[in-house]
Amino acid sequence: MTTPEIVTRDELVGPATEQSAGMQRGQAFAHEGVWCGYAVFPGGATTGWHHHGDYATYAHITEGEMVIEFGPSGADEIVARAGDAVYIPGHLVHRETVADDGGAGFVVRTGGVGATVHNVDGPDPGR
Repeated sequence: MTTPEIVTRDELVGPATEQSAGMQRGQAFAHEGVWCGYAVFPGGATTGWHHHGDYATYAHITEGEMVIEFGPSGADEIVARAGDAVYIPGHLVHRETVADDGGAGFVVRTGGVGATVHNVDGPDPGR
């Protein structure tokens, strides 16, 4: 028989999981093809450029706001604020930035195969 699982608040603090510079990810669940957890950004943080491989990422912003940069040379951006939901397609190179006086947190659910984080030097140059 299958039963519900609970990961307590204490268990979520600082678990080992794949990371990108400038943010702290915490893993709640990792089942075949699905990763679920959270990320926290301190004020002034900018993550390194990264993508999530085959994983599509779905996030709910729980506090603060962040700019998500992507596209050729990283020239495109969107702003996600508390209460917003965000979708990031698999293999999309991006980074997140939080204002100096802010901070942000979000709950993440991804689905795919392989590693969930691929740190890279940057997006493809614009043409």
